[in-house]
Amino acid sequence: MPARRESLGSRTVSRFVARGCLRGPELASSGAALPEILAVLAIAALVFALIVPGATQLKSSVAIRSAASETTTAFALARAFAIRRGVYVGLKFRKNGDRYEWTAYRDGNHNGVRSAEIARGVDPPAGVFFPWNRNDVRPGILTTSPVPDPSRPGQSLDRVEDPIRFNGSDICSFSPVGESTPGSVYLWDGKDRMAVVRVFGRTAKIRVLYYRLGESEWKP
Repeated sequence: MPARRESLGSRTVSRFVARGCLRGPELASSGAALPEILAVLAIAALVFALIVPGATQLKSSVAIRSAASETTTAFALARAFAIRRGVYVGLKFRKNGDRYEWTAYRDGNHNGVRSAEIARGVDPPAGVFFPWNRNDVRPGILTTSPVPDPSRPGQSLDRVEDPIRFNGSDICSFSPVGESTPGSVYLWDGKDRMAVVRVFGRTAKIRVLYYRLGESEWKP
């Protein structure tokens, strides 16, 4: 630490200057130049510009996969309920007040779970609800560009206004022995990513595929 000697009247006083606290001309001699500072800031800005898009894409990918997982779980639990209780159960996506949810309905007259009979109260709720507590992904189909049909190679999805498709209905039904209505639920993040949760009839096996705008096909 360098010392300075100064005269104060009849006394001589030594003052110590701390390193790193240089000012004025001493700053230039310390090596901290404005061009170097600007260069560091430019590099930091470049790194930030490179990282942010990647983080955004990762967030979008996680969101669509998480939504597909929630849908798969709701189907599996509804099927387990049907088997355990020995009843036909239909799973329907609906808006309940200000929120969305998957709701299970029980067949009330032994002819299957139907939307018209749900509306009339013939097929009552089974008391099983799976809240959809997210606004980033919901059932839907990308509308800004044609989307490949996962069931028909070389063709695009039709009926883009209908993202829940189970034999012409929006209800996936499960039997007491575990069979299900074959069909698909398309999920969309409102931007460029989609998922499709596909249920295969007799086995009730579930398969999930993913699609991103600009790609030519769906991928696992």
